[in-house]
Amino acid sequence: MAAGLPEGFHGEKGKMITIVVRPEHAEVVAKPAAGVLAGRLDNIVYFGTDTHYHIDLDTGGAFTVRMQNLRGSESGFSVGDKVGIAFKTDAVQALRD
Repeated sequence: MAAGLPEGFHGEKGKMITIVVRPEHAEVVAKPAAGVLAGRLDNIVYFGTDTHYHIDLDTGGAFTVRMQNLRGSESGFSVGDKVGIAFKTDAVQALRD
């Protein structure tokens, strides 16, 4: 997945960096597109104002998406669904390892 780097960030070729995205800056999408993180929905936890979607990534590891619950809306997702995780490139933070 392509992501922009913060202004003034100069990584060294061949060096690892860590990319972080806050859970509330991501969105669960039904059909993973090319270049989108994809996985299987492992758990859905309702917290009143928010719902946390726990996703086991196809590439290994896990990601939690926190989405605000809106009146009259329903996600339509179920545990076991194949889903994608979308986020805007400006939601990405790059950290030097």
